[in-house]
Amino acid sequence: MYGRHPEVAAIIKGHETTANGILTDAGSQLLYEKFSSNVSTVFGLSASVGGSLITLDISATKSTVDGWISDLQTCLEEAWRKYDPEDDESGTEFMRIQSMSMDINDIIMNYNSLKYDLEDIELEFENAVRFYRSPVRSALTDIRILYHAENNVSGDFSGFNNVSVYVHGIEDTGEDFFNSAKDAAQDGDIIVFVQRDGKKLYSRVVINRDGKTIIEYDEDLTELMNDRAFVNKEGRIHFIYETTHKNEHRQETSDDLALELNKMGLMNGETKIDMFGHSYGGRRSLQFAMDYPDNVRSITTVGTPYDTNFLATAANNVRWAAELGGKNPKNTSDFLDFNENNRNNKDGMDYSNAYTDMTSEPLSDDIHQLKSANPEIYRKLEEMDITAVAGYRTEYTVNYSPYYSAPPQEYKTNSDDTVSVKSQNAEILGDLIDERPQIEVEGTNVFDPGHVYEVEDEDFIKIMKEVNIKQMEKEHK
Repeated sequence: MYGRHPEVAAIIKGHETTANGILTDAGSQLLYEKFSSNVSTVFGLSASVGGSLITLDISATKSTVDGWISDLQTCLEEAWRKYDPEDDESGTEFMRIQSMSMDINDIIMNYNSLKYDLEDIELEFENAVRFYRSPVRSALTDIRILYHAENNVSGDFSGFNNVSVYVHGIEDTGEDFFNSAKDAAQDGDIIVFVQRDGKKLYSRVVINRDGKTIIEYDEDLTELMNDRAFVNKEGRIHFIYETTHKNEHRQETSDDLALELNKMGLMNGETKIDMFGHSYGGRRSLQFAMDYPDNVRSITTVGTPYDTNFLATAANNVRWAAELGGKNPKNTSDFLDFNENNRNNKDGMDYSNAYTDMTSEPLSDDIHQLKSANPEIYRKLEEMDITAVAGYRTEYTVNYSPYYSAPPQEYKTNSDDTVSVKSQNAEILGDLIDERPQIEVEGTNVFDPGHVYEVEDEDFIKIMKEVNIKQMEKEHK
């Protein structure tokens, strides 16, 4: 501060004290480096920092720097306010204030540069917080489940031993599974539909000589709990789960789903869960099974891309084009995957979602890592009944040769022009899959993909019924 104007030097001295206090309290090496690179020519830094923080609140620091700028601007304004040309015939005071103005403007440039760097730090730390928050959320869910088990905490649905859980894919809702579950349900079954906005719909299934009747209770759980089917708990719970964010990453779905099932009293040693997933919902279901293998008895998926997916990759990389097509590849939550390849960026903020996941990871990668890290869980996956259903269309090749004619040749093509039968059948998972049936579905091309019809296809509903009945029969043997 040698040669600096006295009033400016006094202000800067105060800024120096404040800055070193901020750096000492924060203890961040990254923050220290940003200060040093921007204000070392303005004042000296003497704070001692450690550099091991994973969280940092930058907003207060940015406000402080704004205050510093205001201090200097006020100082200059006050100098000009007091200036009287009649008392400065030699122009000495005018030149002094002009010099001070140049000094202040130079310092303010340094402070503004620091503010820009602070915004970069803010993004870096927000990304770091999200990165570390993800496993913490998983751990908290597990702690809640353990607490309920150790303290015999019961949910409203405790005592039901058979539960079917339905998980939809990206850009979707649970509505199709809700309709299919009604068709697949048996007499005395109860259907619970948890919607994205938190609303819960409750229904009971009655089958008599007049056919099947669905009695709806909407959100009135009290009325349902007085129903004979609920009291006896002999039927199956059909739980349709709508994700909080439609395109959220499978790990977040697994965490949230486990928490919701635990609240209901269905995460315990007696209740057996049969998972049903459509498209990306199959990835979500397998993730849940890897996280909670003692609770899952079977997994049935339809149209699931078990390896990387071309259209998801295109949407993830050319997001504006996907948005023009009515998709939202940037829809996400605060989840951030450990795998850096399973991330994208929006306005400087990293995120991971269904699109990044299908771009970067075939599920065989996770299975191989699981097998190496925890062979016991892999063994439990082997014991589960896992069915990977593929939808297909029948198409024909026509021979146009002028020399001979042959009848059109029939062949199967993937159901949605985006997910191959090979991927839907989970061939990359090898012997882990017990059955690989294929069903013919509607649809004509990528603009009217058969993929969207798979959940409500009568052949798939038949498979759902067979799985539910088979699993309950296994329980009673």
